Amino acid sequence: MDGPSVLDIVEDVTINSKSAEIDHLSGTINISLAGGTDLSSVVFEATVPDGVTVTPASGSSLDLNSPTQVVVSNGFSERTYMVHATLLPSKVAFLGDGTTIVEIADDDVKAAAQWTEATYGTDFIYISFDELSDEALNGVNVIVYVYDNVGTSDQPAALLEKLNVLSKFYVQGGKIVAGLLGTGLVEELGRDNSGLRNIIGTGEGGNNPDTWGVGFTGSEVANIISAGLDFYAPNMAYVIDAGYKEDHNALWNLGSITNAPYTTFNSLYGAEPIAAWDWAVGGQGFAGIIVWNPFDRFEGYIITIGIGGMEWNMNDGRDNPYLSNVHKIYKNSIDYLLNK
Repeated sequence: MDGPSVLDIVEDVTINSKSAEIDHLSGTINISLAGGTDLSSVVFEATVPDGVTVTPASGSSLDLNSPTQVVVSNGFSERTYMVHATLLPSKVAFLGDGTTIVEIADDDVKAAAQWTEATYGTDFIYISFDELSDEALNGVNVIVYVYDNVGTSDQPAALLEKLNVLSKFYVQGGKIVAGLLGTGLVEELGRDNSGLRNIIGTGEGGNNPDTWGVGFTGSEVANIISAGLDFYAPNMAYVIDAGYKEDHNALWNLGSITNAPYTTFNSLYGAEPIAAWDWAVGGQGFAGIIVWNPFDRFEGYIITIGIGGMEWNMNDGRDNPYLSNVHKIYKNSIDYLLNK
């Protein structure tokens, strides 16, 4: 028989620009879409060899509220696939030490929680450490955990008492965005055993005349997380202006990795460094934002954002003109994980 094989005639399928999983043996195409997606009108796109036709045509709008049939033909015979869609949980949960957001102790953490609530609206829930449980995480897709402190970088005892809940959520495929000193959660969960997260700042801070920035690597995921930033140079964006800075870094020191540090770190730990201080990203000696992909027994994702200049509230009361870049990095990170 001439023409493409009937068994694997479909090369690639995307639904709303997200790649679907194709099972040629069973003739099924499976896709998981973000919670809240209108399944009655999604964009179907298929890549097939020359000479193959697809019905409905690539670029069509499909109703996936129930399994939908797609037929492909190579001119000699045809194959039917059934497209199945499921919606991911839609909730974004913020973890904090206060009974309510208003009672959160740290000013940066409180500001982060308020921004997350304002950004995600009805899909937002706040969970205090004391209330953290399997039941509280029902319907949660992404946890946002921002932690800041003076004097110690140890994770809060009240959170560690519920570490088994977070571990279960993460191991089973949950996603977490961890910011500032909260990046230490990746170690507490057992996901990071590199021992390289050792650039830690917990001091009182002080006045500084410089403008600080973040530099991104330009990789595919780095471009997603940095999309929409106000860049001052390619892949470089400011995050805090001159004035008082807490300077609470929580970064990975990759100086001990002498050959292609970012690639080697990713190979060893299944975690891609995508950003550092703007002046340091080219040398790859430090990692400030890392995407921890599923690895070994861990089915979930974590994005750690440990660049100290990415503060949420200015202690001297000034307006930070680059705060929107901080917001966009966090929002892009959350949205990236919502679709995983």
